Amino acid sequence: MTTSLFGSRAAATVFAAAYTSPLVQAHLRTLARLEMADAAEVREWQLARLSRFQHRWLRSVPYYRARPEYLHGSLDNLPILTKEAVRQVAGSFAHPRVPARRVTTGGTGGRPLDLRISYPSFFTEWAHIAYVWGRVGVRPTDPKITFRGGSLGEGFAGRPILFQPTYNQFLVSPFHLSDRTFAELLDRLRDFRPVAIWGYPSAVTPFARWVARTGPYPELSRIRAVLLASEGAFDWQLPLLRDVFGAPVVRWYGQSEKVVFAGECPRRTGVYHVTPTYGVAEIVAGRIVGTGMTNAAMPLVRYDTEDGGTLQSPDSEGARCVCGSPFPVLTEIRGRWDQSLVYGADDEPISTAALNFHDSAFAVFDRFQFRQERRGEVELRVAAARQPATNDLSRAHRLLQDRVGDRLAVSVTVVSSDDIVSRLGKTVTVDQRYRPAPAQDQGDAL
Repeated sequence: MTTSLFGSRAAATVFAAAYTSPLVQAHLRTLARLEMADAAEVREWQLARLSRFQHRWLRSVPYYRARPEYLHGSLDNLPILTKEAVRQVAGSFAHPRVPARRVTTGGTGGRPLDLRISYPSFFTEWAHIAYVWGRVGVRPTDPKITFRGGSLGEGFAGRPILFQPTYNQFLVSPFHLSDRTFAELLDRLRDFRPVAIWGYPSAVTPFARWVARTGPYPELSRIRAVLLASEGAFDWQLPLLRDVFGAPVVRWYGQSEKVVFAGECPRRTGVYHVTPTYGVAEIVAGRIVGTGMTNAAMPLVRYDTEDGGTLQSPDSEGARCVCGSPFPVLTEIRGRWDQSLVYGADDEPISTAALNFHDSAFAVFDRFQFRQERRGEVELRVAAARQPATNDLSRAHRLLQDRVGDRLAVSVTVVSSDDIVSRLGKTVTVDQRYRPAPAQDQGDAL
């Protein structure tokens, strides 16, 4: 068996080096310095940084080069950039001389988007994650238990738990959330001593319920924080996780498009501080609009994230948040962050965040939707302006089936957009027509 990048000691060393790299540490130092400044200084710094970013990178991007207002106009006067506009001419937003990795958005809104992400941007992403985690004394290199997506490869069939030395974590498949998996995990944690639990709220919650029912466990006694990502958590989940693990819950907000990043205030639930080093956040017609400053390979200016929210800037007196931060805050974030669920072969809840579409194979579809009518079976319904080729459908089916392993039987069907879009013009991500029996429902509160 070959050793993958994620399973090698060399990769672990590389990741540790990346975390301590000059780029990451420079971002952390800048954030620490800006936290001590007043709101006016923060805003002045951000506008100067934005101007340098635009001057250096936008003039070489075809889309902006053909529109001089982007090179010289003020941000407030520029048009809003919609996801559909980017989808139609995604290549024209790519910088021709910046090396990049091609990815797609997770597609939680039913419409994946083809993106180019510069390699330094991945470092910058970890810098901001490290900033949020650092508030509770957790570093990216610390030992942790992770309940998130990502193919486990050969592990799906017989090993729902995989140790990844690269990230110093035990990765637990969100498709195998059962008592047997949790018991095996605890057995493997004897000498690991994790300090954090990281994952989707819908995946961490079944584990928390199991611990509450069967624990406590000394293997979890060193947990410093529960780190929730990719989904919004319901109000009832937060006290459950805090009580079971005896640790604070940490959340943050971001997108694959890399335009806005915000970490939840440690003193106020539901209040997210926008980090000025990542991008400029606005609210336009109730929607979160962002201008990114980290991804030179595909810079997006005044991009509509399709999420809703409210933005509050510090008042004219320069008053800080009760936590001491001078950064603007986002509240009432809503939209893509849902916990739409499908149910696996044993009625285990599986989040659509785990069924994401970070692969170019899904970029050929305009819209998609999951429909479930029976336990352990899910139909991926796809729509496209042009009839997808048979090999496109086969590839999408194979990638998704490999991801879910034996937890779900997947089928792929081509339908018209009208069958997927609601009367309000939105894509319903999950058309759920199945409900587990109450006695077996592991996630009835989900």
